[in-house]
Amino acid sequence: MQKLFFPESIVVYGVSPVQSNLARNIVMNLTNFKYTGKIYCVGREEGEVFGRKIHKSISEIGCAPDLAVFLIPAKGIPEAVDSCGSAGVRCCVIESGGFSEFADESRSLEKDLLDIAARNNMRFVGPNCIGIINLENGMTLPFVPFDPSKMKKGPVSVLAQSGGVVVDFSRLFELENIGFSKMVSMGNKLNVNEADLLEYLVDDPATKTIVMHLESISNGEKILDIAGRTTKPIIVVKANNSPAGREIARFHTSALAGDDEIASAAFRQAGIHRLPNLQEVMEFIKVLSLPRLKGPNLAILCRSGGQAVILADAAHKHGFERAKMTPEFYSMVQKESRAGVIRATNPLDLGDIFDFNVYIKIVEGAIAQDGVDGVLLYHGYLGTFELETTKKLIRASHEISRKYGKPVLMFMIPDRDNWFAFKGMTDSPLFSEPDTAMKALALSLQHQKRTENPAPVEVRYAERPRPVQGGAPRPLSAGKAFALLEQYGLPVVPHAVADSETDCLAAAERIGYPVALKMGAAEILHKTEQKGVVLNIKSPGRLKKEFKAMQLRQGGGELVLQKMAAAGHELIIGGKRDREFGPMIVFGLGGVLVELLKDAAMRVAPVSELQAAEMVREIKGSRLLEGFRGNPPADVEALAAYIRKASLLICEHPEIMSIDINPLMLYEKGRGGFIVDAKIETVQA
Repeated sequence: MQKLFFPESIVVYGVSPVQSNLARNIVMNLTNFKYTGKIYCVGREEGEVFGRKIHKSISEIGCAPDLAVFLIPAKGIPEAVDSCGSAGVRCCVIESGGFSEFADESRSLEKDLLDIAARNNMRFVGPNCIGIINLENGMTLPFVPFDPSKMKKGPVSVLAQSGGVVVDFSRLFELENIGFSKMVSMGNKLNVNEADLLEYLVDDPATKTIVMHLESISNGEKILDIAGRTTKPIIVVKANNSPAGREIARFHTSALAGDDEIASAAFRQAGIHRLPNLQEVMEFIKVLSLPRLKGPNLAILCRSGGQAVILADAAHKHGFERAKMTPEFYSMVQKESRAGVIRATNPLDLGDIFDFNVYIKIVEGAIAQDGVDGVLLYHGYLGTFELETTKKLIRASHEISRKYGKPVLMFMIPDRDNWFAFKGMTDSPLFSEPDTAMKALALSLQHQKRTENPAPVEVRYAERPRPVQGGAPRPLSAGKAFALLEQYGLPVVPHAVADSETDCLAAAERIGYPVALKMGAAEILHKTEQKGVVLNIKSPGRLKKEFKAMQLRQGGGELVLQKMAAAGHELIIGGKRDREFGPMIVFGLGGVLVELLKDAAMRVAPVSELQAAEMVREIKGSRLLEGFRGNPPADVEALAAYIRKASLLICEHPEIMSIDINPLMLYEKGRGGFIVDAKIETVQA
């Protein structure tokens, strides 16, 4: 991977001296950004580009460059890559389009590329991308012209599936006066994918914050492992969130755990920050460029009373507290007030003060207090006569923030002529919209707390057993499903499987009346719709009658007899094998509420009992388990143990595609619970 970012020599394919030639732009970018290595050109036409000879083939060059960049028609890519591999090139960037993103019949080209790369021990980025930018060495590979004067080095690196998103990020960085280190347009991710690149950036000293734009996820389990071992903030914009591709809701778990919900849960569990759009990403990056927030207590200083209210509302919405300021601080502020009308409150309205040197004094006085974790400063200058003093205030706020190691978020809405002048004055960012800024600040606090108290690593997700590759999933019979659950210490209600009236009656005597009778055929998933459940059978005579009728409806075979479970909290524990993140565990309210409310918590499996307990507290219905309206508290400790065991079950059985434990009846503290019904779907190799 190092040679992809730090090659000592590059060969560019598809170069022509014609002004409109796109590969020519790659050579131009490398030249303008002062790439430190050697540059070679290959093309069909003779001539020169930026003083460099255009060769007809790599054999004319007389050496094996570290990196080859291709921008030629797709049908010619396999042969060109193979010739580079034979010459000793081991890294490529394939910018050409026209592969599987264009037409299914082009998949054969991708297969050829993968075969060639494997045979020659090569790695390549793309195809269908605009390549890599590395400002450390000036390696700028896009065929889109870039201006070096509009980019500066910084601690952020970006991985994006779309070349257009890379261009957009480069413009947003310029607009916000933010520097970056590296950007990669990944395209089809045929060989090098986001997990490979993320692993590199996590270990890259120049990268402090990582942003990923993903339309698909190539190796979710590896991403979770990598994220779990770094303290660097990782931000994801996950697009392509439509429900297309989800299975039909054969199991309740499928309805609760759609693809996008699983992605959000997995990212959250790994400490990856998922944001909905590029603008919110930029706000978070801006906050991360400040000293880290260590606590929730903020001092809010405003020149406008109306903006003070807006800022206070935004801070409260995102979980912040208004810091308690000392009497000495308020006394100092009152002395500086012209009319003595400033109230000792937080937010503090500074509208009566017109000396910006006093503003600086107040900002420092606020942030210096032990009970203040950060300062929000809204400043609205009144006209051009305050421009120079406003610039002084911006610089001073930046210096104060660095001096005390606490963030000062400065909010202002400048006029058009001075917007970029203000933003370019310091490395400290300016903010204009309170709500997104407060959301970003809350995420930074969340990241700081996670960094200070990392959760113990339960398992490396990438080391879990690989799923069985087989045919269509098929459900287990009720008897086999209950037996498997019992192997893992999960409490199934007393039951028996019977295929004759005699066995059924004998089992009822052992279990004790009243009992429930259910269809046992594996293929019947929704028994109530098939009249496959009869409850509260209290006598042998009634049991005989119902047994005969149900066997007739089922067409013979096994029926399941169960002890009638006492009423309790109806809950669901589900499991699902996701194609991107592997086995997941789901917990929520059961019974008829499961799909109506969709009140569920999800985690990548397996989970610890501590994580399981967090899942229980996470759902809105958790109040019902705590002893709502005088009812006794439920046995949530036993519940956490059940969730843990179910998560182990799906992890350790790679043939299981989904589990539905619904309902689990949970009783008051100390009494545990019983599984009343369960479905398990498996595939066979």
